[in-house]
Amino acid sequence: MSDLTLKGPLNLMGSLQLTPPSGGKLKIGTAEALVAVQPSAANSQGTAPPVMLPPPPAGPAFPQPTVWIVSSFNQTVTTQNKAIVALGMVMQGQSGAPWPGMMLPSSANPNVTINNIPINVTPGDQAVIFPSGGSATFSGSSGQ
Repeated sequence: MSDLTLKGPLNLMGSLQLTPPSGGKLKIGTAEALVAVQPSAANSQGTAPPVMLPPPPAGPAFPQPTVWIVSSFNQTVTTQNKAIVALGMVMQGQSGAPWPGMMLPSSANPNVTINNIPINVTPGDQAVIFPSGGSATFSGSSGQ
């Protein structure tokens, strides 16, 4: 199994389907590119501290730390029929009652971009969950 690895200054544009060899993944340097997925307990892409609603001393209503990237601001460059994330929207918590958030610009990948926006990768990139202002970290599954 081999991967499709993109390196160096590269700006992807237009409608493009990147296809790694069978069983491989799209990598940016040594990190896996994040892709948008459908929320489920099985494929959490990251973690975040619980949203403290209602406020203390009561515990959080939905304490699940699971986070998924549900939409990429890029919809034109894909891998395995999933949009590659170059900023986007995330959800934290239960898949039926999630808290919204937003991907931050990539801090782990400054060179490979889609329409001049760096591709988000794991490990290393983060999102902000809106109700709490907490940071979600992506160090697990890329969703590929």
